[in-house]
Amino acid sequence: MQNILGNLPQLSVIQQADAQRWVEGIMRHHASRSEWHAKRLMGIGGSEMGAVVSFYRGERHKGFQSVKEVVQGKLMMRLPDFENWHMRRGNTLEDLGRQVYLARHGAVIDHAATALFIAARKAAGYEFMVGNTDDIVIKNGKRILVDYKVPNVFSETIDFDYEVQLHHYATIAKIAGIRLDGAELVKLDLPPTMTEYLTRSIDGLGAERMTQLAHSIAHMDIPGCRVVALPVELKPSLQAELLAAGKDLWNDYVLKGVVPTPGVTGKLELDEHVEFDLAKYQQQYMMAKSGISHLEKVFKKAQAGITELLSNVDYENKALPLSVVTVKPNKLDDDKIIKEALALGATDDDLLPDKRDYSVQALLEEIQILGGQVNLDHLFNRAFDASKASTFLKDKGVDLSEFRKEGMSIALSQKKDDVKIGEVYRTAAADVFGAWIDESLISNQGHPSEFDADDSSIETYMPIGVTTGHLSEAFANVDETFASEDEKTQKHPMRAYPGLR
Repeated sequence: MQNILGNLPQLSVIQQADAQRWVEGIMRHHASRSEWHAKRLMGIGGSEMGAVVSFYRGERHKGFQSVKEVVQGKLMMRLPDFENWHMRRGNTLEDLGRQVYLARHGAVIDHAATALFIAARKAAGYEFMVGNTDDIVIKNGKRILVDYKVPNVFSETIDFDYEVQLHHYATIAKIAGIRLDGAELVKLDLPPTMTEYLTRSIDGLGAERMTQLAHSIAHMDIPGCRVVALPVELKPSLQAELLAAGKDLWNDYVLKGVVPTPGVTGKLELDEHVEFDLAKYQQQYMMAKSGISHLEKVFKKAQAGITELLSNVDYENKALPLSVVTVKPNKLDDDKIIKEALALGATDDDLLPDKRDYSVQALLEEIQILGGQVNLDHLFNRAFDASKASTFLKDKGVDLSEFRKEGMSIALSQKKDDVKIGEVYRTAAADVFGAWIDESLISNQGHPSEFDADDSSIETYMPIGVTTGHLSEAFANVDETFASEDEKTQKHPMRAYPGLR
């Protein structure tokens, strides 16, 4: 591995600290494949090229990894991905997929072409093109480039990264002088439970049983138990594009030790109609929050009023005036009832749970009494601390924004001027909802006998306005907006009320 690293074309721009950390990490986590990972630093591989092409297209990439991660890897700033279950499944069952494909289609591996692919010299200026195709086969008299996949859930779609990956290998083959008649993405279609079982146990099957299994799947050939060869059209335009993108990335970023920062910055540019709709929803959000704020106060006031009225009343299991609101005592205070039980003579046997948990502290003390050591590393929980990981990444200048959870956080601005606008809306909401609540109170509606017993419908009306006009007027005349909505509210009173018992 050291010989490979010593000949990296980007060696002069790699920081010594990064190189040392990379080597230590490889030997700690990926020792069995250390040489393979070192060779991947020599250029851009097929699984990485999709991110590179997307970057130069100005598109957001959602494939294997980002272009930033690709370059960080080449500069030894980032360790290779740790093997997850999906990677393990693909690596473990790739040979099964190969055997099923060959058996199903009567294809044979073109060993001469494969050897030429591996031994071919690099084209001048494109030495960064690296990678090993899964297979080159002869099928129905044609030479086909094949890449095998074992997805968790089968589909006949060909992801962009897979398309670029096959074009990457086809380009290397073309540079090597290998004539191809086509390319295929071969997917092994098996139930998730079966792939999980095989991933865990295939090493124990043996070659003979593996061959039998492969022929059985090939013969079965039904959805959920088959291999599917998806043809990928080889496009010269995409081959030219990936060559150009790869060359620019390698020369302008990797060889210069510069990490790209993809993504759009600056003002959010939106279509006029989209921008207007966004402002409308932002305003509705603020108006709804203002209404909720007022209703929360009413709710708490009502809750306090109920508590005060019933504070000295035995109301448990009693019918209250309105059935739509239930009132129950709070749950028992565990600490108080345990204390009282002990005061009345309860023993440990009376109070200890039937299922007992160990006391970690007592176990450690017992280990020490027996002469054991309690500070050994393997005795401690290996769960990593996310806050320490954040500090580590910040110290390395990593932008943590890309690691946020999906979705977004929406809240009202706390800037001084925005708070003032919010207060106007809250005041208006209090007027609107206050009028609605006062109008709907039983005390304002007369005796229950005055209502039609059959009229059980409830018409609700949420007075949240929809902004009209130009965007610049979205927050203009908020008082008038609420006034007009208040007038609308008066035309939609509640028509049914919770009846007294």
